[in-house]
Amino acid sequence: MSFIDRFGKAFKQAAIGLGLLCACAIPSIGNAAPIGNASFGIGGAFTLPSGSHLGNTDSLFISNGGMIIVSAGDTMDLSALVTLGMSGTLQDIPSLSGFTPITGFISLSSGVTVDLSSLTIIGQSGPAPGFINISGNATINAPGFDATAGVLTFTGTSSDNTTFTLAVTTSASSAPPNNQGVPEPMSLALLGFGLMALFAMARRRTQASTAAL
Repeated sequence: MSFIDRFGKAFKQAAIGLGLLCACAIPSIGNAAPIGNASFGIGGAFTLPSGSHLGNTDSLFISNGGMIIVSAGDTMDLSALVTLGMSGTLQDIPSLSGFTPITGFISLSSGVTVDLSSLTIIGQSGPAPGFINISGNATINAPGFDATAGVLTFTGTSSDNTTFTLAVTTSASSAPPNNQGVPEPMSLALLGFGLMALFAMARRRTQASTAAL
């Protein structure tokens, strides 16, 4: 057996091995899928510092130990984890103007949590009746899913400047996960078979040249 034949045999075996490795091994180290789309609402109550109203407040304090309830369950990716009537907690916002990120801003009994990383006041008005509307970037965490970027909107209304009702809507819409640097299994498998094809073509040309001589 010539050197090129021995080299070709070894190369072919390596290419086949690469294809099998890609098809069988790499999927086992993949991550869970991100949340493609989700939206839900919660309800509860909050109070304000003495003398303030929704038009001038810089703080929001959640009543009853932060207890909330899901007022609108998710109908999409988190439909099994966020259902109507589910309980949870919502953390206080000590300062709107000097906001700092809040981990576990929303925590539901199913294990779904929302981390709030930024906050913007969309509008506020008062005294009574008053309203406040804030929005922020958030990260949604749910069992079985990758942490997913989302947007949180918070709307509160008041008729007496003492006790307020609130509605919070959280939505997630994620692009495909960034897998740069880890080629997809199918891509690597095709690479392996492509290398085999290139070698076969080169070998045929060598044999044709030898026969011509």
